[in-house]
Amino acid sequence: MLLRRLSQHVKSQNWFAVALDFVIVVLGVFIGLQISNWNDARAFDQLERNYLVQLKDEVALNRRVTEYQIVYVDTVVESGKRALVYLESDQQCEDDCADLLVDFFHASQVWGAPRTLTIFEEMERLGLPRDAERRQTLLDLYRFLEGWDVVNLSPPAYRESARGYFSPEVSEALWRNCMRYPDGDVEELVRDCVDDLRAMDTSAVLEDMRASPDLANHLRFWIGQNVTAQVLLPDALGYSDSAQAAIDEALAQ
Repeated sequence: MLLRRLSQHVKSQNWFAVALDFVIVVLGVFIGLQISNWNDARAFDQLERNYLVQLKDEVALNRRVTEYQIVYVDTVVESGKRALVYLESDQQCEDDCADLLVDFFHASQVWGAPRTLTIFEEMERLGLPRDAERRQTLLDLYRFLEGWDVVNLSPPAYRESARGYFSPEVSEALWRNCMRYPDGDVEELVRDCVDDLRAMDTSAVLEDMRASPDLANHLRFWIGQNVTAQVLLPDALGYSDSAQAAIDEALAQ
């Protein structure tokens, strides 16, 4: 309709009408583009908000995993220290042999936690969040989480050495009742196997372990690795809290 009218105005050489029609066409295209851009921006705003809602849950889950890891490495370190005292002494274990053997077992554990990075990685691919300061706060947390398990990519030598002294019966008791998976994901170190171990000759196992020329050195190294975790892991809690605050601030807008 508009193009037909424009053609008629050209034929009649009504240049004012031609100019007016041209302005109307350009203005219509401009308004159409603006509406399209506004709709796209609004849709992208909603997309970012939806991702932030999901990311809030992901950050909370990773924080819970970090809290678990802190308890876990504390158990590994304290167990390792008690085991090392025995290895460096010439005293018999006497009536605490079963408890001490559990220490050797717990000290050999390698933390492994199912951290989730999926939502953040997808947001990063999309360039979200768009706020630079908020994005940096999230990067601080996820860069820490991504690099953390490099400390334990390979099981320590102590793990293989110590467990080589466990008989099948001892191993069964240790694995059955001295660790558990309360929610199917995280692993907890407990001592419910002690009574089963007391029915076995654990003192002989411990004496054989103390006679090893390398076990104490392997244990010292592994304790040191876990002490690193004790020192650094609490930083992740601070990063997590900052990330949660940044997300809450964005969602409140």
